[in-house]
Amino acid sequence: MESSLEVIDHGDWLSFGMTHAGKTIPVKISREAMEEFFDAGKGPDSLKNAYALDAEMIHARAADMIVAGVAYTPDNPLVLKAEDF
Repeated sequence: MESSLEVIDHGDWLSFGMTHAGKTIPVKISREAMEEFFDAGKGPDSLKNAYALDAEMIHARAADMIVAGVAYTPDNPLVLKAEDF
């Protein structure tokens, strides 16, 4: 799996894209999950920096959460929260 969309820190969550089964899946992960499981800090770019270090693990969990038949779009992304880890 490889990242295919821009990684953007939105403050309370981070958005990124990943390729899975030939499709681009937009994903967003909560700040709470990033802080609790990936050691993200509070400062600027903290979510992006934590993502850069653990993208492989985050992508693996996201792939596990994909529901077949669901059309993930930027307006309806796959959402990862702390309870998903």
